[in-house]
Amino acid sequence: MALHGDSSGEFDTKSPADKLFTSFTDDINSTFDIISNEKITEYVGWEKRTVTLSMSGNLVSDSYNKFRATITVTPKAYEADGSRVLWTVEFEKIRQDVEDPVWIIDSLINYLKEIDGILIYSLF
Repeated sequence: MALHGDSSGEFDTKSPADKLFTSFTDDINSTFDIISNEKITEYVGWEKRTVTLSMSGNLVSDSYNKFRATITVTPKAYEADGSRVLWTVEFEKIRQDVEDPVWIIDSLINYLKEIDGILIYSLF
């Protein structure tokens, strides 16, 4: 197993891109304070709806020297069709025997999907 790694993916949501991005960035630091004891938002680009998160401390620093996620929310051709979420994660493990951070990636994806569900419910 390599110490450095990356992972990326994408998925569709039903929420409008602006609403999903705003909801995600509004409380991301308080949501993931169990995983990271420091502020995790490194960059927020409102124009392209991109946020970069850098996690350290607590559960992250026990296994990773670096964990950085970049999430971009783009609208589909018709706003009524929802949006697409693109994510990329870069990480550096502290030892060879540390597993890839699949649980952190899954937490981020599930959180975004949960926000989407809440927004869709509140829109209708």
